[in-house]
Amino acid sequence: MLRSGCPSREIAAEKAAPRSVESLLFVCAVLGTLAVLVPWWRLATLPYQIDYGEGLMLEGALSLRQGRPLYPAASGLPVVLHVYGPLAYAVTAATLRLGHVSFTAGRVLILFCALAVSAVIATMLRRWIGSLRIALAFGLILLTLPAFRFWTYLLRADLFGIAISLSGLALFALKPRYKYWSVLFFAAALFCKYSLLAAPLAVFLHLLVTRQLRDAARFATFLGLTCGAAFAVLQARTGGGFAFHMFSTHPDRYSLAQVGALTGVVWLSAPVVTGLALFHVLREIRSREPDIPAIYFIAASITSLTAGKLGSTTNHFLEWMVASCLCAGMGYAAAKSQYPRRLLQIIVALVLSIAVGLSMQSWPSQQPYSELSECSGIYDYVASSSSPRVLSQSLGPLLLAGKPVLLTDPFVYGQLVQHGMWSDSTLVRLVNERYFDVILTAVDPGHIRAGDVNIWPPSLLEVMGRHYRVVKRFHCRDSSLILEPRP
Repeated sequence: MLRSGCPSREIAAEKAAPRSVESLLFVCAVLGTLAVLVPWWRLATLPYQIDYGEGLMLEGALSLRQGRPLYPAASGLPVVLHVYGPLAYAVTAATLRLGHVSFTAGRVLILFCALAVSAVIATMLRRWIGSLRIALAFGLILLTLPAFRFWTYLLRADLFGIAISLSGLALFALKPRYKYWSVLFFAAALFCKYSLLAAPLAVFLHLLVTRQLRDAARFATFLGLTCGAAFAVLQARTGGGFAFHMFSTHPDRYSLAQVGALTGVVWLSAPVVTGLALFHVLREIRSREPDIPAIYFIAASITSLTAGKLGSTTNHFLEWMVASCLCAGMGYAAAKSQYPRRLLQIIVALVLSIAVGLSMQSWPSQQPYSELSECSGIYDYVASSSSPRVLSQSLGPLLLAGKPVLLTDPFVYGQLVQHGMWSDSTLVRLVNERYFDVILTAVDPGHIRAGDVNIWPPSLLEVMGRHYRVVKRFHCRDSSLILEPRP
């Protein structure tokens, strides 16, 4: 009796061990998510523009709410440039309350989009690997990735579109009967931000790899017709301005070195997740019929090459991070079946990776507070000014003060001018005439050194330096100096 009982106890112990360490991973993922969400509210309720792109999103949303055209043809003042699709601005506009302009509501919506992405990852993994705990763990791990966490409290277009696009991918993968309805999700995501191509590209490649050539042709046709029809309507309604705003506003240089540097930052900030994802992708490639997560990872790696543009940063890797968590969950399940003795090592490495990432992201140097410590001075100054003629590098002070925005995207404007695609004669003339009563900028036009990279075009900085002087300095990102006309 004793001999027959010992093996059963050993087998039970072997089965219980993986469950216990997997519970450790799940608990760690939950605690890591709470560690992200607790300080999130303080960041989301900051009354200032944290990131340059936040002002662009809020300004576009206000334009929609106030009935102004999003994509007008080039003319005089105001100089209007909008680089995102109309759906991104429309979603942001839905969060605004009449008579109350704030970044907070839009940031809350971004968090909900991030949580939705996490939930979709968990849903897909639950179907494919069978374990609810592991599916939830890898869905939550996404929120703890240092490079992903940064974008959960910023009002940007990326996570709007990714939440929609990933939902389309899940519909295609989990509900084959409704796979063509995914086209509507992919089209909607592209009209948030047209670089969100990874998910529809993954679907198309999956159909090709699995030799469903007729379905691949149908999918590409439906998506092309849907996007083409929407594009034609927008072109007609904007008098041809939509195409210019979407495709002619990125003349800034491309750098492979920048892509490599950002790739290193993103991949190495979560090395265990990256390793598990690559393990799954390489296994699937060897099988010669890679599954949807592996193809999505490859497609997201391709689309992340857009990070080489001058104004790009780690937000161009957000889809890659989503795909990596999806593939990491699949890779973990494969490693569990092939290398059960290494399961504890893998989970301990994951837990340590999450803990290190969270601690690094919590360092004071990684927080935006120091760069915004004196923004109240800038915002109060603009709000108390009686003049509506304010030219600003940062749109936040103007939007919250209810001032008209005379230039909606100084960075894009500067790149268009410097690459000869737009004339800055209008703004140069107005600065020469001291038309603007206040200019907000982050660079002193009177002390520009050769080789400095600035948002403003050199011709405009030169006349600013001649006709304007710095009257106040503050420690505030994107708008640290107040310039007034020289007496």
